[in-house]
Amino acid sequence: MENGYSDGGRARVPGLKVNQPGNTERIVEDNVGKEYVFRNAFFPPPPQSPNVPENAEYPEQSWNFAPPTNRQIIATIRRMKNGKATKPGTMPNDLFKATLELIVPYLGPIYRATFTLRIYPADWSSTETIIL
Repeated sequence: MENGYSDGGRARVPGLKVNQPGNTERIVEDNVGKEYVFRNAFFPPPPQSPNVPENAEYPEQSWNFAPPTNRQIIATIRRMKNGKATKPGTMPNDLFKATLELIVPYLGPIYRATFTLRIYPADWSSTETIIL
């Protein structure tokens, strides 16, 4: 097979058109610039002042919150896709599924404690968003 115009099957984000002041466009080609464009598009900074009126009226709650039960945790783990992980460097979903009966009695109290103690480990909120 001849080596033609191929990138070897690597995924690449094409150049991004960015609007600039004065109705001009520029194309961002480097990865650092693309990361900056995506981050600002998907995670804009919070507004300077809150947009919520001081006398805002909210509807009644639709349901009462309850921490997750072991049964709900088991159902969630069973729905996880095989051959995947929540993010690179973490345990694969297959491991959770294979050890379900063993780990849920430990996971349940840990998950419920995040609500009763109002503690949420910072690492749990760290995710990697893959933009397709």
